[in-house]
Amino acid sequence: MAIKIKHRDPRSTDFSPKDIVVNVKEGTLFYKSDTSIFRIQGDDLNTLNTEVTHDFLNLSGSIIITGSITPKNDIFNFLKDRFRYYLKEKDIRFDIIEASISNFSTNKLFSSFEKARCVNKIINNQIGIDITSSYKRASNILQSEMENKEIEITNSTDPGIFKSDYEKNLFKKITDIKKYYSDIDNNENFEESLSVLAGAKKEVFEFFDNVKVNEDNEDLRKNRLELINMLCKTFQNFMNFQLLKANNE
Repeated sequence: MAIKIKHRDPRSTDFSPKDIVVNVKEGTLFYKSDTSIFRIQGDDLNTLNTEVTHDFLNLSGSIIITGSITPKNDIFNFLKDRFRYYLKEKDIRFDIIEASISNFSTNKLFSSFEKARCVNKIINNQIGIDITSSYKRASNILQSEMENKEIEITNSTDPGIFKSDYEKNLFKKITDIKKYYSDIDNNENFEESLSVLAGAKKEVFEFFDNVKVNEDNEDLRKNRLELINMLCKTFQNFMNFQLLKANNE
């Protein structure tokens, strides 16, 4: 099976019944049986509870039926399963596959594949170790502190009540990473993005080595949890690292 990227509608000879073709120019997807080509177009398939219109084409390329309705949820799951199988065929590690498809979007098939490929390439070297160790340390502490405690995370870190340079340095590093993401466009260099995330390890570890998160002062404790949550969400701009296995797991 293959997912093929084109800037035009495919011809019948361009792909097999096992393949999916994405016309990135028009935002349409194609798959086929032995006798027909199916084109999915129009709405955003990420909205699962409505319906999508199929066009049915014969293998010469002419539309022969229009307007048949299929539940979007069925199409979405079909494409998601095919994408999972495609990543497996490319020898992507199983946890990276699950992290890649946890926020599956039919509009981002190519970028999702490239992200998975790049993470698979670096997962066992120093960049991969730095990313997973930083994220896991932050997310594990956040989860531990949030259990059985009545603290509501509101995405409202307040730099004005930081008490140490470690908090300030981590906040600045997160702000720099967020600015990096706001400045990139559709031509994102995924290997560079991973290097940027790996570069946060120093600030992350210095923060956790020197700052007491479980502070007695409720305002300070909440603010530190907000900072950690901000860090985790910033990493998740790239991928759901929560689903990746750390080297020691």
